[in-house]
Amino acid sequence: MYSTKLAGVNLDDVFIIASGVVPDVPEYTERICNEYRPSAITTKTLTLNPLKPHDAPTLIKLGDGCYMNAIGLGNHGINSLKPSKCKLFVSVGGSSKEEIVKVSHEAERLATIIEINLSSPNRRSFGADMASQVKEIVKDVRGSVTKPVFVKLGPWDNILELAGKALDGGADGLTLINTLKGMRIDVESRKPLLSYGTGGISGKCIHPLAVRIIHDVFKEYSTEIIGVGGVFTLYDAIEFLEVGAKVVGLGTLIIEQGFGALLSLRDEFESFLVEKGLKLSDLIGSAVRK
Repeated sequence: MYSTKLAGVNLDDVFIIASGVVPDVPEYTERICNEYRPSAITTKTLTLNPLKPHDAPTLIKLGDGCYMNAIGLGNHGINSLKPSKCKLFVSVGGSSKEEIVKVSHEAERLATIIEINLSSPNRRSFGADMASQVKEIVKDVRGSVTKPVFVKLGPWDNILELAGKALDGGADGLTLINTLKGMRIDVESRKPLLSYGTGGISGKCIHPLAVRIIHDVFKEYSTEIIGVGGVFTLYDAIEFLEVGAKVVGLGTLIIEQGFGALLSLRDEFESFLVEKGLKLSDLIGSAVRK
């Protein structure tokens, strides 16, 4: 079994569980940790106080491996975070810089890495609505914690500018990408299918977009990147690594196929490296360096 490092953190392999897949229920987290031994689990985005999710429906299927959701960062609050045998990448959010700093400070006691969610499109005043303050937020979080800090950004036209601001603020790396804001309409009622109206598109349909953004950001900044967005196959994962991702987050794949898909992909990737006679370092960024 190969291993890797992300922001100085030792990981058993390149596959982690993306945010939003494991509920913020400690007993469930530990069951997943014990049964599947992921190299890390990214938590749901946690805020200072509990947030109720939006009213149902909050999730619809768009097609093969594609979904749109507007759960709205519903969570039990940062105090629900409990110790785990697995490494926790703790996703944090808030409706102000001050809240995000407080949540990050609370998260640090159990986090291996802190991931600031500045890109969720599914709740006003949170997530994407905070992205314009990215440099100031990261700078203040960085000044209050010692654990590595990553920033999760969305698929926007100004992604290179925001990525640069996050890194200038002191981020150790970036998580790319969050969901793409979309909408579906019920043609009979003439109303949105999701109660919130809009929602975040995820899964296979955003994978090529994620590949392009990871490529462009890595080419510009050569920073450490967690690649997320529609990884279903071995070759999807290899694409992310070749355009610069150091770690690959799995989300929709697990929702569709269960946590066993993590084990299968892990085995396939290890076999691929052995069969090709490659080291992990041979892949990372190789499509950008050409």
